[in-house]
Amino acid sequence: MQLPCKQCEAGFTLIELIIVLVVLGIISVYAVMKSEPSATLTLPSQARDMASDILHAQTLASTQGVSLRLAICSGANGTYTVSNTSSAATACNQSAVTDPATGSPFSVSLKQGVVLGGSPTTLDISSLGQPSVAASYTLTSNGATETVAVAALTGQVTVTP
Repeated sequence: MQLPCKQCEAGFTLIELIIVLVVLGIISVYAVMKSEPSATLTLPSQARDMASDILHAQTLASTQGVSLRLAICSGANGTYTVSNTSSAATACNQSAVTDPATGSPFSVSLKQGVVLGGSPTTLDISSLGQPSVAASYTLTSNGATETVAVAALTGQVTVTP
């Protein structure tokens, strides 16, 4: 049995061509993302996360009515920890308070070799959510830098490239 002439024609339908183009587009975006050093891509997001964590610590201090301390351990894959101000431990050995939002210790380690630096290494936050002094922290990776600054009286946190 032979098929009519119109059904014998071979080729791709428009739908098949669109699906192939979409798949190629997704694969090319993935390839471009993998070609960039991942630390460079995560630097702005890690700086924004640090700013958000500082604001979260200010909120915790004011809602719980306690003074908290942000302790910075500088260096590659640096860390910062939120602890009680009553702790006499050094900045890098602070015992983190439990973050009520996650139920885990409020301690963060940077990723992808991002270098953390700045001063002061300990930033006390009053029970009103006000930082004791102005602070400026830099996150650096592959020559790119992001700065997280905290204003002294207002506690305003800004991120600048």
